[in-house]
Amino acid sequence: MPTLLHLDSSPRHGSVSRKISGEFAETWRKTHPEGTYVYRDLAAAPVPHVDDAQIKVMHRLEAEGVRDLEATREAARTPEEAASWAVTWPLIEELLAADTILLGVPMYNFSVASTFKAWFDRVLIAPLIADPATGEGPLSGKKVVVASARGGAYGPGTPRHGFDYQEPYLKAALGMVGLATDLTFLHAELTKSEHVPRLFQFRELAATSYATALDGARTHGEA
Repeated sequence: MPTLLHLDSSPRHGSVSRKISGEFAETWRKTHPEGTYVYRDLAAAPVPHVDDAQIKVMHRLEAEGVRDLEATREAARTPEEAASWAVTWPLIEELLAADTILLGVPMYNFSVASTFKAWFDRVLIAPLIADPATGEGPLSGKKVVVASARGGAYGPGTPRHGFDYQEPYLKAALGMVGLATDLTFLHAELTKSEHVPRLFQFRELAATSYATALDGARTHGEA
């Protein structure tokens, strides 16, 4: 049975990124009634930032060249490491079990929300990193959809295109663990035109961008 892992990271209830990811999830669940749906709200239940204990485990895995995931599961050696690893490993297991990964990620200050970054820093461990020679890793072959909301316009040809550190970061970061091969971005732009006076003139463009993102969510959710 197919499994969808759905993560939201916006702290705002009813945010645009949540609405887009919700549209995808609803469509996917209707299309795959027999599938498994796993949801994490990274704002309501934040993942703790990486700590000294996890870093010690990760450094040891790198130094020893450990790639086996079963060995990695038991990599903690001290009570402090075990406590930190107990936070990390369930997140990794959710990733491994998923066929489709849905990420609700708003743009904050040209990049991603810290709630998402804390989750990603936890799960990016050496055994999940794709082989540089082949580009393949334990997470390869999964479909990834990013539901994104941006206050301004950052597409090609816009004045702030060069300030977009959200999509390039996600492509690079997800690519490290083999998750950039089947990667789709659903961007809704100019969301601040609803409440920032100088952006009122772009409300129609914002509505079109949002509608396009919702259409994309439904289309990709049916796949």
